[in-house]
Amino acid sequence: MYKKEKELLDDLPPYMYIVSEGTKTEPKYIKGFADAINSKYYEFSSGPRVFVRGTGRNTKGLLRFAHTQVERDFPQAEVVWLMYDKDDFPLDNFDNTQYSAEKRKENRQYRVAWSNECIELWFVLHFQELAVNNGREQYQQILKQKCGYEKTLKNLYDLFKDKTDIAIQRARRQYESYNDEPPSKRCPATRVYGSVEKLKKYL
Repeated sequence: MYKKEKELLDDLPPYMYIVSEGTKTEPKYIKGFADAINSKYYEFSSGPRVFVRGTGRNTKGLLRFAHTQVERDFPQAEVVWLMYDKDDFPLDNFDNTQYSAEKRKENRQYRVAWSNECIELWFVLHFQELAVNNGREQYQQILKQKCGYEKTLKNLYDLFKDKTDIAIQRARRQYESYNDEPPSKRCPATRVYGSVEKLKKYL
């Protein structure tokens, strides 16, 4: 066995099921990571290591949907990631989605990758720091100027991948600046960096 093959076998990604609230932007973006990982480890697996599904579910129903649907879509999943935005949902729903996910006691780990208030915040952090919540329309304008961003672009992963490391650093610094505030009070903030950091490890 070649050294490179042995290294890949020794460091296989866990089976990950990523469920997003959105049906377009988030799954298109995160599927770029999934496709790259699944292709890299294809010969060492009987199927994909990472499965992505967009749902159109709101924050309150996303965890419940993921818990049921993972058994149908990807029963081998070891880690379930929930991707969702704050948007206009009630504060309690937003906070309790994280708290409920973290409290689940079962073989699978449930983790959250939320954005307050929207996924475009995470994208903006690839280009600049952000300390004030300017809102989704302003974020989209910044992104349009910086990289020609449109929500419907198919190549979102490629659009941002070269700046992923700096975005992770900025997002972590931003998130940790809130200390013990609940998710709904951390604005602007995003935990997408956590899921991306885990995925990037296997690229």
